[in-house]
Amino acid sequence: METAERRGSDSVILIGLLLGPFALMLWLGKGRLAWFYLLIQIAILVIIFVATVTGVIAPLVLFDSISITILILILPLTIVAFIHGMQKRAVWLERPWYSRWYVAIFLPFAATLLVAFIIRTFLFQPFHAPSGNMIPALMPGDYFFVSKISYREPQRGDIVAFDLPSAGATFVMRLIGLPNDRIQLREGVVILNGEELPLTRVEGVPCFEGERCNYFRETLPGGRSYVINSAEPNSPADNTGEYVVPEGHYFMLGDNRDNSFDSRFARIGNIPSGNLVGPAVLIYWNSFGIRIDDRLQGYPQK
Repeated sequence: METAERRGSDSVILIGLLLGPFALMLWLGKGRLAWFYLLIQIAILVIIFVATVTGVIAPLVLFDSISITILILILPLTIVAFIHGMQKRAVWLERPWYSRWYVAIFLPFAATLLVAFIIRTFLFQPFHAPSGNMIPALMPGDYFFVSKISYREPQRGDIVAFDLPSAGATFVMRLIGLPNDRIQLREGVVILNGEELPLTRVEGVPCFEGERCNYFRETLPGGRSYVINSAEPNSPADNTGEYVVPEGHYFMLGDNRDNSFDSRFARIGNIPSGNLVGPAVLIYWNSFGIRIDDRLQGYPQK
């Protein structure tokens, strides 16, 4: 009995440390407790995600505030489950079917994949920014989430992912024009419904290596603003005719105005509302180690 109990303790330690509370409770034959702990973990991750998106937590860089917050919040739960499991280790010889070692290992991974599938399909989809058309809001190497929750009222200034069937790809750009808007660019200045969007020079915003940067704050009607890059005073797409946005369509511009293939060009054009995937809501990593800060919020003025 002592050997069995020792083996039971060893199994609790091993499963608890390697696979966490959910697998641990399955191993001990405590199915309801397993799902209880899993729901708590999911709730913690959702709270962290929502807090990050809403600005309560600022995701500075990878392995910074988000990972530390997750560690601080998940670790106590793991410790509680570990102690809980040690108290119940004596039942390990009478485990039901779902507490077999292979189920205890497989089911947590299956549950994780199922949750990830549901989140990606219906809630938030991850994307990667391979190019610099949205510098400085999105830098090359950025990995970010796009919200797929019903996007009923797109707003000017949103950074939006949209499908372009003709290219067989998904693009991310800033929504500038709503249905029936009139848009024109003159010497790099956007003229929206006959009014120029004010530009003020911005200093201190980082530039991607190898990119020419000349930053300005562009302000939309209503006061919403963000930073754009206009490196050349008169690049080929800085002067255009007037575009009229059809009903049910949207006009998109890249923030890197001199290096963006966007609605100014016929191959992109105005984007039908049905092609919109959703707004970018959170940058969670940059493969070049570029700081995330508040880029998606348009570098708000302090």
